[in-house]
Amino acid sequence: MFRWFSSWLRNNCRLHCRRWWRFVLLWLTLPAFAAPAALPAEQIGDGVFAIFAPPADATPENLGRVVNSGFIVGDDGVIVIDSGANHRHGEAILATVAQVTPKPVKLLINTHPHPQNVLGNSAFAERGIPILATAATVAAMNERCPTCLASLRQSVGDEAMRGTRIRLPDRTLGSGQVLEIAGRRLRLLHFGHGHTEGDLAVFDEGSAALFSGDLIYRGQIPHLSEADTSGWIAALDQVAMLPFRILIPGRGAAGTAADLAPVRRYLSELRQRVSAAYREGRSADEAIQLAELPEFAAWHGYAARHGRNVQHVYFEIEREDMGGQRGGRR
Repeated sequence: MFRWFSSWLRNNCRLHCRRWWRFVLLWLTLPAFAAPAALPAEQIGDGVFAIFAPPADATPENLGRVVNSGFIVGDDGVIVIDSGANHRHGEAILATVAQVTPKPVKLLINTHPHPQNVLGNSAFAERGIPILATAATVAAMNERCPTCLASLRQSVGDEAMRGTRIRLPDRTLGSGQVLEIAGRRLRLLHFGHGHTEGDLAVFDEGSAALFSGDLIYRGQIPHLSEADTSGWIAALDQVAMLPFRILIPGRGAAGTAADLAPVRRYLSELRQRVSAAYREGRSADEAIQLAELPEFAAWHGYAARHGRNVQHVYFEIEREDMGGQRGGRR
């Protein structure tokens, strides 16, 4: 009897043990394949939801999730604004939409080409969701995204960026285009080179909500690495003429039209101080000391970014003075 059982065990264990170990290995690796958890979403208008990020720079702890995104729920579908910093962030945004509504996502809009806003595109592209941006954003992504992807990976780590692939928008638009989709009427507004060359603001006429992208920061010092600050100020003046009641800025809490003034004042006073230093023949390093703006010292990022912003504007003014091209590079 014992010999028969031992023989049976040897002959059958090859098959059954392999199956059992496969089950154990699958169970042990389930967390790696689990769908990302939904993110907190705040309804701030009729069918308008925002996913706010805390004021921070990209780190392994926050997975690079440092910019706001959001979505608009229409009659038969959803429009998402910005896809996040990586594939997993894009998946988490989609999970958030699914938690709010069973309606399908019909369109993703990229407001500008910075990596924290567009590297989640792959999560949408693999579901066949169209991606729309300005032609300038597509060109900038094509030029800079490989470098930006490597840089963000250094900031947040390989695990956070796992599965992230560069996916360019497959649709472009003209300035001032009106888009009717999912029963919503959206004005898509490109004012030229401001925060970046591809800035796009999304105005939902039904709710009077404006997704401004990084044209508007609240309580944070703006990043100027690709900015044309004179163009940015001009863009903010045009944004101020829109009849919006609800503001979803690129960074910071929800606000109203009154919240355009502080970021405009920062940019304007920065240009005035730096221009004065430049006209006096001061160097870019000297300009940093002469262009302190105590009013904004409490904003997140002042110590880390304001000095770099001074230098960016100094060289921007120098190029303008020489008749060269304005703007910057990361």
